[in-house]
Amino acid sequence: DVVEEVETAVSAKLAQLVSDGPIEELTKTENVQPAIFMVSMACVRILEKEYGYVVKKRCKFLAGHSLGEYAALCTAGVFSVADAAKMVRKRGELMAEQTRCDRDTYCMTALLGVGAQDIEDIILQRNSGDGVCVIANDNSPSEVVVSGHKASIRCVVDDVKKNISDARAIELNTSGPFHSPLMARAAMDFDGYLSENHRFNNPEVPVIMNIDAKPLTKKEQAHEYLVRQMVGRVLWRETSDLLVKDPEVHNIAEIQPGRILTKMMKRTYADARITALETVLQMEEFAKGA
Repeated sequence: DVVEEVETAVSAKLAQLVSDGPIEELTKTENVQPAIFMVSMACVRILEKEYGYVVKKRCKFLAGHSLGEYAALCTAGVFSVADAAKMVRKRGELMAEQTRCDRDTYCMTALLGVGAQDIEDIILQRNSGDGVCVIANDNSPSEVVVSGHKASIRCVVDDVKKNISDARAIELNTSGPFHSPLMARAAMDFDGYLSENHRFNNPEVPVIMNIDAKPLTKKEQAHEYLVRQMVGRVLWRETSDLLVKDPEVHNIAEIQPGRILTKMMKRTYADARITALETVLQMEEFAKGA
């Protein structure tokens, strides 16, 4: 049902791309964003329809990392699956268009073994002239992602390795400098698109937003925060901290095929009850035990 809703909304055969490729077509920003959203919402729908675990009735908070924020907001009832699919498709198109001609100029790189505070001064020293390097994702006390011009990022990486002996760098397979000021034009165009085409509802459960790591409770903020997220830092470290330390939150579940966020959070909070729901069997077991 979700596949049909999303494919109809964006006029694309995304399920075929997911299952059969080609990978070069699937990983285009304008395709991969609605495809990831589609799979995320299919997982939520299975959990709810097949196993009776209605997320927005059982959870104190929802949250999503970057694109995952759309799935969180959709699950909270802020907008429909079809509207969200149209938003993420447009978001992907605008982001791809901004960097299509100069793709080799930009990159995003994960830095492991370092925290945001460790590299803030290094980044400030290197951000001069036309070069841009900013923290795009503050993922954990030992992992950040930087985004911007490839030359500037490589200089920052070199400096980080000189100052922090066990730091590691992994260049990510992305097509642009996401969550950086270099996405400003795309963000402005997306702002206009949202204003002309979409209306939001108040969330039925608070959503912790990437841009400030605070619970969103009113629909008026959702538009602004989604636009700001395109150029701003994903505050996942702060989001994780809020979730783990809230005395009323007893379980944290990652609903998607994969356990990237679970592994990331477990490295910081080894004793926290964090469950990755990667398969339908895991969803069934979680729903029965919750």
